Amino acid sequence: MPKPKPVKKVVPVEELKTSPFTEVIELERTITPDDKLRVDHVFIRRKKINKANPEEIFETEETSRFDIAWPEEIKKEVKEEVSEEEMLKQIRS
Repeated sequence: MPKPKPVKKVVPVEELKTSPFTEVIELERTITPDDKLRVDHVFIRRKKINKANPEEIFETEETSRFDIAWPEEIKKEVKEEVSEEEMLKQIRS
């Protein structure tokens, strides 16, 4: 019995946002399309400034990588209508 195909689930990506305690500054964003896998590879480099403790404000730099799937293309089915006479001609020849 053939194995069922795995179901692709698109997981939404929540990007880091500035909050009252953390400031986020995006330093670099690179988007590379991949035709073979039908995704965009995204690379982000950002600086986070932690302001939770006013006596100890510090910066960190981080990178993140993720893929964004391309939307599925709608496939149109092409059906040719063949009359019975034409089918019989094809079978007989």
